[in-house]
Amino acid sequence: MTKDKNLKKAFVKEAIGDRNYMSYRIDLALYKVMLSIAVLLVFYIMTGDFFISALFAAQVFAVFTLINKLNVDRKTDQGKEKLILRKKKEHFRKRLDEINTEDFEILIGFLFGKEGWRNYVKKGRHMYLAEKDGIIHCIMIFRTYADIDVERLDVRNMIEYMGQNSIKTGHMVYTGSLSDGATEMLEKFKDRLEINRIGVDELYEIMSRYQMLPEDESFIHRLTEEKNVIKSREEIKNNIFGNKKTVIYILAAIFFYGSSRIMSGSFVSRYIFYYFSLLSVVGLLYTIAGINLKKKAK
Repeated sequence: MTKDKNLKKAFVKEAIGDRNYMSYRIDLALYKVMLSIAVLLVFYIMTGDFFISALFAAQVFAVFTLINKLNVDRKTDQGKEKLILRKKKEHFRKRLDEINTEDFEILIGFLFGKEGWRNYVKKGRHMYLAEKDGIIHCIMIFRTYADIDVERLDVRNMIEYMGQNSIKTGHMVYTGSLSDGATEMLEKFKDRLEINRIGVDELYEIMSRYQMLPEDESFIHRLTEEKNVIKSREEIKNNIFGNKKTVIYILAAIFFYGSSRIMSGSFVSRYIFYYFSLLSVVGLLYTIAGINLKKKAK
């Protein structure tokens, strides 16, 4: 288990997405407290014995404390896997942008060799042939930046070459993306030609399979050295006073109001009710203000 608290927060944050880490932990604690108080009230109404009721509530509190810890640990493991994978892919993408076209095509030949292809021979501009199991394959390589598309004309040139040389199987390697026209052309000929698409994700999987990428530990080390990015005030407000949070505050206020009425001598429930009522009002005002600002912006 990760011991670095900041790193653990980063992993959990990756797993929970847009939610704020502290807000997520507070929600877990709030649900645990509300459930424990609910158990206390139910047993108190049933038995009239506050001590027995408090004992059952404490047991529920302890059980859900353990459940919450296990849940956070699970989120930590999930987030660790997701964050390292994202960092590795970012690193891979960056290296692809840095490598020149000639070296990239040599790399592709090396990877095809790892996969069992032989006689990797250049036959034209970014065009190669390779043989596997006695079958000749056409390999077209498009090394571009991430925001540059492979166009319809590029695909047509590959298909024409394959048709002229009676080649039925091909592999299109690209580091950008396919335009709608290129995709349409590939779909048009899919019944006559078998053209395998190898994009950045597929290249990443191949290199990962042959352990050609840095180990996970190196990315963890980099993460520990990164400075924490402070969220903007707007992000923090949205996590505290978002629509979902306001609903939770209203439900909590109703719950603790009921608790204070049932247990008339419990001043703690009454003050908690005041607290969540105030948060509910502020949350509603913040939501209304946000709606008005959006209307004015339009």
